[in-house]
Amino acid sequence: MARPRVVCFLSQNFLHEFAVPLFFPPETDDFMALDVFTPKGCFGLSFPRFRIGNSYARPLPPALHSVSPDSSLLDLEYTYVVTGDFNIHNATSALSRLLFSKDERESAPYFNSATDLGYTLLNTPGVDTRFPFKGTHRPSAIDLPFANPHFIPAFHFLYSSSLPSTGSEDSPILISLRSPFVYGDKPRPPWQEVAWPSLTDKLKNRQVPPPPDAPSPNQPDQLFSSALSTLTATIEAAAPGSRPSPSFKAW
Repeated sequence: MARPRVVCFLSQNFLHEFAVPLFFPPETDDFMALDVFTPKGCFGLSFPRFRIGNSYARPLPPALHSVSPDSSLLDLEYTYVVTGDFNIHNATSALSRLLFSKDERESAPYFNSATDLGYTLLNTPGVDTRFPFKGTHRPSAIDLPFANPHFIPAFHFLYSSSLPSTGSEDSPILISLRSPFVYGDKPRPPWQEVAWPSLTDKLKNRQVPPPPDAPSPNQPDQLFSSALSTLTATIEAAAPGSRPSPSFKAW
């Protein structure tokens, strides 16, 4: 039996909430997927099923890689994201890397298939995900998450460079999901009823966390969103909401 090169870890709380059968394609030992069944829908969407693919595409002569585009980039009618070490270099993810004809030849089938199926590459262009221990090798972006069109409304952000090291040359990647926004009339705070002295004291005493020493490209947005959410929650707690009306404005 081949040594497994892909693995997924799930929390017990997650398994208590959802049915999660595993999927292994018969043509490769380097790919697995989790099928998460959510009868009431997931991420605010109507799909009762959500698939997460995990790939480790080894260079494997005479084929290009051990996981082909047909095994990893699937034409599905429900939410799907596939992540993993694809071991390919492409100008889409590595903006500053000097590519050779071999790189383009190996990566083209994956990126062409992703384009044909409407997939989106979630990487931040130009941000490397692999940092070799040997100084003779260059950093690169070979850890790639592709998402099909049904997944995009639930996608929030992705970052990797600011997470702690795992001891591997490949940096961990965090993909955050959220329910799509539902827009509607918002209650307008009755500002004349706000307890301003108490609210002012709370705002003065609120501590802003220090920024990281080496922020990732997405962290400024995350820090701003977190600070805005905290500020909004503080104000809403001190200002009772009024009945929403089409003529009211959120401010």
